[in-house]
Amino acid sequence: MLKKKSLQQRTKLLFKSLGIKKNDNIIIHSNSAGIFQYKNTEKHNLYNKFFKSIKDSVGAKGTILIPTYNYDFARGKLFDKEKSESQVGSFGNYLLKKYYKNRSDEPIFNHLIFGRLKKKLMNCKLNEAFGDESIFAMMEKFKFKIICFCCSPNNITFLHYIEKLANVKYRYNKIFKGYILKNKRKTKIKLNYFARKTKKKFHLKEVKILKLLDKKKFISRKFGKFLCYSVSTDYLIKRLKKKLLNNNFFLVN
Repeated sequence: MLKKKSLQQRTKLLFKSLGIKKNDNIIIHSNSAGIFQYKNTEKHNLYNKFFKSIKDSVGAKGTILIPTYNYDFARGKLFDKEKSESQVGSFGNYLLKKYYKNRSDEPIFNHLIFGRLKKKLMNCKLNEAFGDESIFAMMEKFKFKIICFCCSPNNITFLHYIEKLANVKYRYNKIFKGYILKNKRKTKIKLNYFARKTKKKFHLKEVKILKLLDKKKFISRKFGKFLCYSVSTDYLIKRLKKKLLNNNFFLVN
């Protein structure tokens, strides 16, 4: 009888098929249902095993970003990187219990950061979510690859950075003022957020993003009953910025 592959083996094979290599810089958006579909093959420490497979795939000289976004700062609440939970998935919250010191200080679009570029990314400016010195600008500079593990490419937050580069008409610069807890001190900051206009409800359409699929640079692969995606930031900017400049509403109409 053939031995069933473990979660780690499956995810390593997946990442390889998505073009992830040693020394890569990646951001991974994830859906935990993709992990738990194989719970019968591994009953313990599924998140640890999944995280290890990510680290093994990029190696010691790679960089990993895991979104731990929390939108309460925009509602007037204090951001505490130790205690403010991620609102974008349980995988991030699981890792926060152990690695909260690896969390960036940006109060909305914060990330857990691991690997070679950690120090540089931790020092990104906090006053503009999608600005020239934001973590998203650094993702462009260091040519990150974006992974959607068992989730829609609509989850790619980097798309909002490209929307800002193209200055799309359905978003505008909005200033949020509030407090973050940094080095155990309450610090007041102003955050410029390229926010969606509230009078009209524009939503990213997956079908428009999937039009950018490419056999080598924007890849789709099956993982059990889910689809996963991989795309480079430079490819997204090259393809999408031009489309948005020609048609500001390309992603939402």
